[in-house]
Amino acid sequence: MSSTDPLNPFDMLRTARDTASKMQELIVKSTLPPEHRKALVQGLTRLTLPGEQLEALIDLADAFGPPTAQIAEVQKTLDAQREQLNTMLEDLTRVQESVDRLAAAAEQLAELQKPLRDVVSRTSGSTEEQDGDENED
Repeated sequence: MSSTDPLNPFDMLRTARDTASKMQELIVKSTLPPEHRKALVQGLTRLTLPGEQLEALIDLADAFGPPTAQIAEVQKTLDAQREQLNTMLEDLTRVQESVDRLAAAAEQLAELQKPLRDVVSRTSGSTEEQDGDENED
């Protein structure tokens, strides 16, 4: 078992690379999307290289920063769906108004037909009475 000197820069670099390789193995096994996994592996590799740590941190922050493009796309989709829903609501309102007008017309027609039905029922009632009188003879 080899011992490492915490003050020896070569041992520190070796330890950092070992840690980075272990992290890379864990990342490969994780369920990150491929583009995030690649960015994370590259970022961790660059973190171990002297002079590139700051750029690597900035790149990692950009790669895993807020998903503004995705959020903008979702907002655009929601706006389009809201517009479709408004159009559908207008269509539904027109259909409902038409149904209400048809219902009112049906009621008026029923009221107009009522006297005719009364006449027909009285006529058919008197006809049935006459038929009944003829059967008794």
